[in-house]
Amino acid sequence: MESNTPMPLISLHCRVLVELVDSSGEAEQREFSLATGKQADFKSGLLDENTPLGQALLGHHAGEVVPYALGDLREVRILAVVSGEAVIPSNAAEKRRAAVKKAAAQSEITNQMIFSTASGSKWGDYEVDVDKLMKDEDEEEK
Repeated sequence: MESNTPMPLISLHCRVLVELVDSSGEAEQREFSLATGKQADFKSGLLDENTPLGQALLGHHAGEVVPYALGDLREVRILAVVSGEAVIPSNAAEKRRAAVKKAAAQSEITNQMIFSTASGSKWGDYEVDVDKLMKDEDEEEK
């Protein structure tokens, strides 16, 4: 029995289930919603529509296999598409910025610790005041 209902095409705010297939034939399933760049947060399942993967998927529907040669990947199998407005948290971009800021602060702490342990540093003894760095980070978040 054939259905006359058209299959939804992938567009902004669709929920998509795909299999990413690499050159060895291994497949990894991913599920995400297509979002604008301001809303995107891949860790939260929000893929930026302007990324190579987002662009490759736009306009396709479930059941299609889309060529996708990026890194070790060779194709994307579209398993399911649910159209409509995905629930996108209004603070997704803020959460992403906060995570990036926190990672940058942690990187600074790591860099200073590496520097302080470098033997033969021309500055001699150098101690990292981790408590001060953490306090500075906390104040920036406020």
